[in-house]
Amino acid sequence: MDIALSSVDALSPVTDDLVLWRYLDFPKFLDLITTSTLKMPRASMMEDAYEGTMGPGAISSTLASWRKRGQPSYSRYASINTVIKQSFFWQERTYVSCWNAFPHENAGLWRIYGDDKGVVVRTTWGSLRKSLLGRADCVDRVFYGRVDYRDFDTDSDFTDTYTDQYFIKRREFVHEHEFRLVAHDNSRTHTYNDTDPTDLPHYAALPCDLNLLIEEVLISPRLGSWVKEPIIAVSTKYDGKWNVRQSNLYQPPIKETYEF
Repeated sequence: MDIALSSVDALSPVTDDLVLWRYLDFPKFLDLITTSTLKMPRASMMEDAYEGTMGPGAISSTLASWRKRGQPSYSRYASINTVIKQSFFWQERTYVSCWNAFPHENAGLWRIYGDDKGVVVRTTWGSLRKSLLGRADCVDRVFYGRVDYRDFDTDSDFTDTYTDQYFIKRREFVHEHEFRLVAHDNSRTHTYNDTDPTDLPHYAALPCDLNLLIEEVLISPRLGSWVKEPIIAVSTKYDGKWNVRQSNLYQPPIKETYEF
């Protein structure tokens, strides 16, 4: 099916020159270049169990608002638990591709996502956007934008779209500076009576032109220099035109210079 791209933040548009990074272990890099697809896992499979859900602050604020307008206690109880249940329903039917928006590589993210076994793909939003081939397997609309980091214990906002919430994360993850693609399953019609997600796809696959997507591949600075040639060989085998280089993040400083 064809896909459409939609921004989640019209007030702060994403520019094409926004630099994006995707840190990958080698098996995931191989999957990317052998299938020419971006895999978007289910939100329920991601590390943070709060993906797309209400935090304590939003629950308290919502209940307080309903209490103020005179909604009976039994109705408040039923309503808030319905909202919570629905957010977890969509967590099983929402797919997310996570990127890191930095102007340069990041030592902390190397440590977290593949310091001793990984590579990082560098691109820009313009290149990523142009690389998508306009069709996908189980989604037809992809939302994109930067992630906003908040204190879930006190933040009172919760949207009822079950889309915007995937662009909000707990402040404890602010080091990631995430940029996301988010899509909801469109492989079938969903109703809240459908409680079994086991037969839904575990990920959405977005076909892409890798030579438009990948501007550069950097190899972990902690891997041996011998790794570069196999990465180049694999890239060449799959017609990759991108540059491959080893990160020089831990290159020792100059001990003497003859400049004056």
